[in-house]
Amino acid sequence: MTQWYSKDLGDGIDANTPSHLIQEAFLPLFAAAGQPIDMAVFSRYDLEKNIVTAYFSPGAAALAKMFGAQACEKPKRENSLRLLVGDQQCLQFFYPSAQ
Repeated sequence: MTQWYSKDLGDGIDANTPSHLIQEAFLPLFAAAGQPIDMAVFSRYDLEKNIVTAYFSPGAAALAKMFGAQACEKPKRENSLRLLVGDQQCLQFFYPSAQ
C-alpha cells in the first residue's frame, strides 16, 4: 500500500480542533495495529494560502477515510512538514535521505 491522503484543516488557529481530533482518533488505532512505523500523520502550514494540511501515510489510510481525506502524492520533505502523530522514527522511514 503506497497511497497517501491529504485533508485541508483550515487556517493556523482553525486547524487546532481538527488536528486534535485526528490525534485522538489516531492513538487507539495505532495501539491496536501494534504501533507500526508506517502509520503516521504529518502536517504542513502553507503561509501563502494560510492553510494547514494533514497528510496521512499509507498505514493511516483507514484514519484518512474517517476524516474524508483525499488521495494525494507523497508530500515532499521540507522544513514546514512536521509529524502530527506517529512514531518519531517514521520521518527517517519515509524520508531516509533527510537529515
